[in-house]
Amino acid sequence: MDKLTNAFHTQMAEEKQKLWQLIKEKGSAGAYDRYKQVALEWQKELEINSEPVEVSISLEGLKSLSKSEKQQHFEKELIELDRKASHLPEYSGMYEVDKTIASVLENCSKEEKGFVYDIIRQNFLVKNTNGMTEEERQANISLGMKKVEYAAENFIPESQRKVFLDAMESVAKLASVGTAAEDGNMDYGVRKKGWLGEGSDMVYTDDPLDIMRRMDKKAYAEYERINAESDNESKALDALKYMMKWYVSEVQENPKLVEQYQKQSEEYVKNTVKSQKTDTTFQNINVSGKQAFLESLKAFCMKRPGFLSDILSREINSDFWWN
Repeated sequence: MDKLTNAFHTQMAEEKQKLWQLIKEKGSAGAYDRYKQVALEWQKELEINSEPVEVSISLEGLKSLSKSEKQQHFEKELIELDRKASHLPEYSGMYEVDKTIASVLENCSKEEKGFVYDIIRQNFLVKNTNGMTEEERQANISLGMKKVEYAAENFIPESQRKVFLDAMESVAKLASVGTAAEDGNMDYGVRKKGWLGEGSDMVYTDDPLDIMRRMDKKAYAEYERINAESDNESKALDALKYMMKWYVSEVQENPKLVEQYQKQSEEYVKNTVKSQKTDTTFQNINVSGKQAFLESLKAFCMKRPGFLSDILSREINSDFWWN
């Protein structure tokens, strides 16, 4: 599949989750029909401008199910599409780094995968840092690196430890040079994550919305206007339809748009990220085992009461350390 098709499938999967939730909450067959109609319109547009794309959506089977069966069906869909499950990948946007991490974790348990991907989510590439000082944000990254060291010492195969540590350190460096907007939302300067598959089979796809945000600020402002002004039931569809039409049109008009977007990220990593040094606040944490890690963390809390208290409390009470 080409990048346009990949991006389509990625975005559709995300919106499908939102629509299933809407149907589940409101029992709105109308919402499903609108989703189906828009999806088929996108399919026609993409088939005109690229290779054929199959969008398979059927409501017929659902109509024959009882109410309880429908509920079970929707719940199954939601579980399958739930991207918040901790063992599911979290990516930085640096392809080789992300692929290395995914490959190393390929044969790890769900708990171990969740531990590593939660480091990226909770310690490194935090989406919003409102209420956190810059010192605390950098210290949180330092805590993440000690958890990386714990993983390397305790469940990453010895032959893969170095590449794993190097890859995770790259994500930590990326995080450390991130910038926060006034509302606390973070920008880490690289193309938004969007990978298909996992482990050694992982391939990348670019996120059309992030391309719009970085490459066409006027179009992105219109996208945000649609999101703000559409009614709650249709805003996701209206905004997504606008975004996909923009994407198809822009790629036709400027075939090098995606290449330019990717180059922007690559130059940022090369010029800004690679030389960055990470914080060492938690450098003395003992990573030899779960008990040792917890005791070290508790000792740190005693020395610096109130510092990073919410994050450290969450860490100390994490199920991972107590199982």
